Amino acid sequence: RALDMPRVNMLIADDVGLGKTIEAGLVMLELMIRARANRMLIVCPAGLQIKWKQEMREKFGLEFRIVDTALMKQLRRDRGRDANPWKHYPRLITSMDYLKRDRPLARFRETLPGPGESIHPRRYDILIVDEAQNIAPSGRGAYATDSQRTMAMREIVPHFEHRLFLSATPHNGYPESFSALLELLDDQRFA
Repeated sequence: RALDMPRVNMLIADDVGLGKTIEAGLVMLELMIRARANRMLIVCPAGLQIKWKQEMREKFGLEFRIVDTALMKQLRRDRGRDANPWKHYPRLITSMDYLKRDRPLARFRETLPGPGESIHPRRYDILIVDEAQNIAPSGRGAYATDSQRTMAMREIVPHFEHRLFLSATPHNGYPESFSALLELLDDQRFA
């Protein structure tokens, strides 16, 4: 179904252990083969970064770099103080909590169009968010309240052509929170 869409904007909400990572990898690989995707970012909880890197390498032959403090230190040593991982590598993995921090988000902004520039063509091809319920705003009463994770995602999501959110528990019981998560996924269909 994803491959038939002109723009992949999907929430895969399967139970734990049913292969959401594999499904996402298949979609990524097929989009690459069809020349519809090259620059990719996987955002997940910190504890899942190595698992994603290993799965993508072993099952699909795709090499990803983990963007974290260690990579930043290495880049500064090797390429200078102003080195930016978001510009250097086409396939990246980072944690939600690393991305929401001021410095990493500022570095990401450097790769985005400036004020007055069009966001088209988009700078990035595919965004995968694992455990997507963690970026959903918290639902309280009639409103959804954005967290730092949500605000960071709101900023970067428009710059990706394809978006794939994965979650075993996408709904936290608050309809406002769930609709805000769907709006992050596709703001044309869900507002």
